[in-house]
Amino acid sequence: MAAEKYCPDCGRSRPASDFTRDKRRRDGLAFYCREHARQRLRESKLRRTGPPSRRYPVDREVAPGHKWCPDCDTVKPLEAFPASRAAPSGRYTYCKPCHNARGRATLDAVGGSRTYHLKRRYGISAEDADAMLAAQSGVCAICRAAPARHVDHDHATGAVRALLCFDCNGGLGQFRDNPSLLHLAAFYLEHHARQQALDLLAGWPDAAPDGPADVSDRR
Repeated sequence: MAAEKYCPDCGRSRPASDFTRDKRRRDGLAFYCREHARQRLRESKLRRTGPPSRRYPVDREVAPGHKWCPDCDTVKPLEAFPASRAAPSGRYTYCKPCHNARGRATLDAVGGSRTYHLKRRYGISAEDADAMLAAQSGVCAICRAAPARHVDHDHATGAVRALLCFDCNGGLGQFRDNPSLLHLAAFYLEHHARQQALDLLAGWPDAAPDGPADVSDRR
């Protein structure tokens, strides 16, 4: 076997070790070197089947502690990729700049980050929330005083109810959205307010235990 062989794509002779074996040829070596044989195979497959459904590092050496990013087609240290507990490698597929760019593109596709979070949590868009805020004149649907900045929803069904201020929204949450508890709390407050008023009235100096004092007695 010859020590060297000419590769038409390289335009020069290369060591025989740069060629794969081919028993069908007289010299026992492939017509093209390994590099160009792979390149021609990829191009032929691309013409037949189109682009691959999944990307992978082509002709790139990925050293230990490094990872290939499909978007920028660059091999980078693992620290350049966001951490991920779900991925077998412990890192996301794309490097941090490409990962962030994809995140921004996803948010832009659904109308921005505000709509993305509102849709994911409450099923409404930013336009829906703005319309609700305008209908409430910008104030809380319960106290009608503080600015409405929180979306209130039914935790059992997920249905959006209205926009509330921080205190009213937190209050409903503390009472676990239970109307009975809220009625009892209102009764509790009314009862103690009435009792305090009675105690205050009983403590007046001119208050009579059997009824109001006779005006004629004060002459």
